Amino acid sequence: MKTNNYYEMQDEDLVLNIQKGEFTEACLDVLIERHSGLCIDLINNYVSKHHNDSLRQELIQEKDYQIYNSALKYKSDKGSKFSTYLGNEIKWKCLNIYNSQKRKPSIPVEEHMINYFSYHSKDKNTNEEDKEIFSEVIKQASKHPDKRVGQIFHLRYIEGQKNNVMPWKHISKKLNMSIQGCINIHDSALEFFKYKINKEI
Repeated sequence: MKTNNYYEMQDEDLVLNIQKGEFTEACLDVLIERHSGLCIDLINNYVSKHHNDSLRQELIQEKDYQIYNSALKYKSDKGSKFSTYLGNEIKWKCLNIYNSQKRKPSIPVEEHMINYFSYHSKDKNTNEEDKEIFSEVIKQASKHPDKRVGQIFHLRYIEGQKNNVMPWKHISKKLNMSIQGCINIHDSALEFFKYKINKEI
């Protein structure tokens, strides 16, 4: 489709452009505008702001990336609309995180870091365990042989943005990497740090 009026295009045509690498930014902007409300509603439904508000905010902050990632994975021949597919992706992501936390009573290191980063400057009574975990993870990241690990953790949790973690899209630009590449490095390192910290504790 050669029209430049992306707002007149169907979701599936916008997605096809993104998958082809054509007019990606313009097409993604339309999808984000159309479906951000759906993503936020689902996240609010499946993640309680009373019990896990930092995770809920994180998921909302990353909704644009989830829309982009869903567009890349969507297959029109499966018979479902893109909006349905996106909704299922968001729902399963929320449920998988919830079930993972139920199965693993171990210390949720990233949530500790997010909580610490978000609130430590305002709350003098920050839990000492949170401080220790946060400091240990940042120390491990700074000593990691892959220098990108230290950069990613510093940007995300130390430098941050507006009293919160720095969004992946900003980190990816600073490191000149893809968003998914940054997330993969972060998650791989974090799993190792979690194992090491839990073992020591």
